[in-house]
Order: sequence, then structure tokens, then C-alpha cells
Amino acid sequence: MSSAKSHVTLSRQWELLNLLPTRGEGKTASQLKAMLDNQGFKVSKRTVERDLNDLSMVFPIVSDDSKGVNLWRWMDNKDIQLPGISVADAMMLQLVEGTLNSVLPQALLHGLSSRFNQAKSKLQALEGSNSNSRLADKIAVVPPALPMLPPATSADLYEQVQQALSQNHQLQVTYTALQDGQQKQYALNPLGLVQRGHISYLVATVSGYDDVRLFALHRFSKLSLTDNQLQSPAGFNLQRYLQSGALQFSNGEIITLQARVSPSLSQLLQEAPISADMTLSPTETDWQLLSATLPDGWQLQWWILSHCSSIEVLAPASLRQRTVSSLKKSMALYPELLQGGKS
Repeated sequence: MSSAKSHVTLSRQWELLNLLPTRGEGKTASQLKAMLDNQGFKVSKRTVERDLNDLSMVFPIVSDDSKGVNLWRWMDNKDIQLPGISVADAMMLQLVEGTLNSVLPQALLHGLSSRFNQAKSKLQALEGSNSNSRLADKIAVVPPALPMLPPATSADLYEQVQQALSQNHQLQVTYTALQDGQQKQYALNPLGLVQRGHISYLVATVSGYDDVRLFALHRFSKLSLTDNQLQSPAGFNLQRYLQSGALQFSNGEIITLQARVSPSLSQLLQEAPISADMTLSPTETDWQLLSATLPDGWQLQWWILSHCSSIEVLAPASLRQRTVSSLKKSMALYPELLQGGKS
């Protein structure tokens, strides 16, 4: 038997073992053939029967013919955990790898590399013999925004943070803030680790203070685990913290955004609303009136500016003013727009 044919046979038989029920009356060879067909293995019922007979000599699977037809299943009281991955899992992992490569730092992806390599090998071995294996070349994932490469962050840094979180210990760090570029030393109480897009953030408080802050992991130049016990703010809960809009860089204030939006943006919002209570109402023109309750913050401002020619903020007044101020600053970068007089 050729090496390629052997790979196909082994993959099919492995898939067949995974399809066998662990309880109940079992499956017929015809039912298992149909299930294999769905996994991309197009074989005859006779081939399935031959596989089952061969596998029953090695694995604890049984056939019950008391109902006039052979019903195949795993033997009772057997805890079956087969290593490896299915064709469907291999295809999914190929797509996941492409997505995660544009989001997660390589330090976090390292632990998954063997799984991704296994998926590639599985699909390559079945290429040309399994219809599902071809889907990996016909399905792709692309980021919805401008792709940005994740900043470099060492695996050791992640390990130290994870140890601090699991052991409830403080961290001693040297951190460079984006705003002033100054290196500062802190004793931090780590409260959580959150991945937002391509950047990992440590949610923490500075020792002696109760206000919860975000620290981008790639901006730590030094970080070490201490023996000091964590001092957590009373009642802190990571999920509630995220629900407050903190990772949208919000100040915690919830606002009702009211705006006029263009027909094209209206269509996008109908397909993907920006809040659960969002509404769109007709106006005297073809533009629509948008109303949505959501956290006020940088992320909302970025979204508005990304659609600046398709949205007019009406309320709150403070958000409208911030938007106008940002647009004026943008226009100042293009003096040719102001030729002929300033507005």
C-alpha cells in the first residue's frame, strides 16, 4: 500500500472510531457510511464494514445483531479519548491560525503551533482524496479593520503575569506610558489579563490606590513576581469591569447617542447594530435618525470619525463638540482645504 493511500485509510478509520457511539444501541454500517460521507470520506458500505471488523480486533468495539442488523458501538464502561483531530477540526484550525496570527503575539501562539502543524499535515495527507480537505483553500478570514501586527512581547513576561494572577501575588514592574514616554516603577496588583484586538492588557491597580487601570503588556520593560499578596479592590469583578466599557477606553459614562446617518451607513447598522436598543428612524431626507445607548469613550469617538462623512452627531452636546474639534484638527493638517478662506 502506498504511503498516501495508507494515510487516507488511517484517517478514515480514526474518523470512524470517533463516530462510534459510547452509549445506546449503536449505529449501523449504513449510518456510519453516511456520517463518513459528511466528513468527506466517500467509501462504500462494504469498506465501512471491513474497517469495523478490522478495528474490532484492536479496539474495544462491539457489534450487536439482536435486532436483525449489526449495530456498532464502543464497549460499555470504556472511557474513550482518541488523540488527533478530525478533518473538520483540521480545517477549522487552519482558519483559526490565520485569524490569530493577526491578533495574538507569537508568545501566546507558540503553545498552539504543534496543533496547527498537525492540522496542516492532516489536510496535506488527505489532499485529493477527501472533498472536505479542499475547503481549507476555499475559505479565508480577513480582519474587519486595517491589519496591524501584534507588538513583540516575550513569553517569559506572559508567564510571570499568569503566575501572579493564579497565585494572587503582586508584580514589580517598569512601565513606559504611551502619553509621556517616561519609564516608571510600580508595584501592581494584577486583577486580570484581557486581549483587545492585537494588544494584551493587564488589568491592575497600583499598590496603595484603588482605581483600576490598564497596562499594555508590550510596554513593560521589566516585570517580576514578588512574594507580596495581592491587594484587590473590594468587590472587583473582571466581567463587570469589562461590561462598564473599560476596554472601550470609556470613563464609565453611559450615553444615548443621537445622530443623523447616511443611507449607506444605515444599511450597515441594520445588519450590525452598535447596541441592543439601537433604533433608526426616517427623517425628511433619505438620511435616518440613529439612537443608541452605549459607553462614551475613545472607541466610540474612533468609530464616529471613521464614518465622518456619513454621520452627524446631534447629542450629547459634549460628544458633538469633541467630534467637531477632532475634525477641525484633521482639516488643519490639509491647508489646501482651507484655501479661499476659513470657515
